[in-house]
Amino acid sequence: MTQHRGEWWVAGLYRDEAGYYRFNGEMACDIFSTALRHVGRNDGPALLHDLHFAGALSVSECPGSVAEAWSMAEFPCSLLEPDVWVELFEEAGYTTDGQPTQRPRKAVTVYRGCHPERRDGMSWTTDIDRAQWFADRDLGSGAGVVFEAEISPGFLLAYIHKSHRGEAEYVVDPAALNDDVVKLVRATPPTTD
Repeated sequence: MTQHRGEWWVAGLYRDEAGYYRFNGEMACDIFSTALRHVGRNDGPALLHDLHFAGALSVSECPGSVAEAWSMAEFPCSLLEPDVWVELFEEAGYTTDGQPTQRPRKAVTVYRGCHPERRDGMSWTTDIDRAQWFADRDLGSGAGVVFEAEISPGFLLAYIHKSHRGEAEYVVDPAALNDDVVKLVRATPPTTD
């Protein structure tokens, strides 16, 4: 690694004049993980995007890279559009904690705690209490609620549990999230002072 403008960089990793991450050559999976830790949690999605679409990182050869960049970011879909995430997850193939595995064979019941406007987000959990925690956290924006959905295996993109967040998270393709599938299960009343 070399130091660049006060930050530590993986040798060969740089930002071009337009601000895109570039790498001299093809990046190995372990080098990507190292680079991801050095660019910071909310620059990880840009690193993944820029290197993959420039041909320097193959997410099919490094399937854990997508889940790793996703789980490090605070709000992944604010950093890359959902359709880009879906494309990256699909190319990487289904993973559990970053390791290639078979998708579940049956539909999975998942929950999402959020403001109603964010119902169709990609992060869902099997833990209704964790979803309630997210709903309660969202009270500052109005009223957080908890949604439930039965997601068919083909719309499950990844399962992430052993990350630093430990949220029993399923990443779900938003194409699965229609009114027939998603149901409101808990409404959290706004707090009064």
